[in-house]
Amino acid sequence: MSNRVYIIAEIGINHEGDVEACRRMIDSAVKSGANAVKLQTIDADANYVKGTDSYKVFKASELTRDETRSMFQYAQELDIDIFTTCGDLATAKWIDELNPVAWKVSSGLLTHIPMVRSLASFNRPMLISTGMATIGEIDQAISTIEEMGNNDITIFQCTSQYPTPPENVNLLNVLFLRERYRYDVGFSDHTIGNEAAFLAVGVGAKVIEKHFTFDSSRHGFDHAISLEADEFSNMTNQIRNAEILLGSYEKTVNNITYKTRNSILRTVVALCIIKKGDIFTSYNLGIKRPLPGKRGANPIHLDNIIGRVAKCSFNVDEPVNIGDIE
Repeated sequence: MSNRVYIIAEIGINHEGDVEACRRMIDSAVKSGANAVKLQTIDADANYVKGTDSYKVFKASELTRDETRSMFQYAQELDIDIFTTCGDLATAKWIDELNPVAWKVSSGLLTHIPMVRSLASFNRPMLISTGMATIGEIDQAISTIEEMGNNDITIFQCTSQYPTPPENVNLLNVLFLRERYRYDVGFSDHTIGNEAAFLAVGVGAKVIEKHFTFDSSRHGFDHAISLEADEFSNMTNQIRNAEILLGSYEKTVNNITYKTRNSILRTVVALCIIKKGDIFTSYNLGIKRPLPGKRGANPIHLDNIIGRVAKCSFNVDEPVNIGDIE
C-alpha cells in the first residue's frame, strides 16, 4: 500500500451468488477509482448453525471455488487488488493459493484467536475490524498476530450497526487506535452516504472500506448501506481532494507563498525625511508594507537600529536596511 489513502470497495456478498453480477461490480469498482475489491468467502456449513439468518443468507449467496478463483483472476488482470474475508481455516487455505493481497478479520471473527493465528501465519497484511471488540480483545488479537512474526497490521475503526447513526460513528477512535497501537488505522464505513469516509481521512484514516453494490434499493444483504458506482466514484474523488487539502505534516512556506513574502511582510521605513548623520528614533522610523521590490530591515531589527546614526539620507517611506546605519 502506498502513502495515499487505500480505498476498498467491499462487494461482500452483494453479488447474491451471481458470478456475473460480481464480475460487473469488479468492473464498476475499477472505474470508480477503488484500489481493491473485497469479497466474503464464507462456508455457511462451517460457520453458522443451520436455521440462523446468517446461514440462510450466506448459503444463498455462495460462489463456488471455481467462480471465486475466476473472480480473483479477473480482478488481477484488471490490476485491482482483491482479497476476501474467510471464516474457517479450510477456506483460508485454498483462498491463500489465489494470492489475496491481505486478510480481513471481521469484527465477528476477532475473538476467534485460533483463526486469527492461522491467518497471521500466512504472512500477508492483516486488516482487523474492531466494531464489536473491547480493548482487551483488540490487545489479544494484535498480540496474537505479532507473536506469529507478522507486523503488517491495519486496525479498522468501525461500528457494527447497519446503518450506523452519526452519533455512534466515533471517528476520533481513529486517533485513539493509532496512538495506542502504533499501527495504521482504517475506517470501515457502515453509514448512509459518504461524508463519514471523507471526514475519517481528515482524522488520519489510511484505509477506507465502503460497501459497494449495483443497486442500493435491493432488499437484504448489505445493499442498503452500500454505494452504487457513481456514488462510490464521488466518494473516491472526495477522498483524493481531502489528501490534497491535508497536504504535508511539516509546516513550510510553499514556493508561491515565499515569492509573495517580500511584497506582503512589513519592513523598516523612514516616517519622515532623515538626513545623513541624523539619529534614528522611534519617531522617524516605522514599520510598513513596502512598495514592490523595496525592502528594508526585518522589523525584528528595529530596536537595534534606533539610537544609531544614518549613513545616508532617506525620503518618506524609503526602506531602511542594516547596512544604512553606523
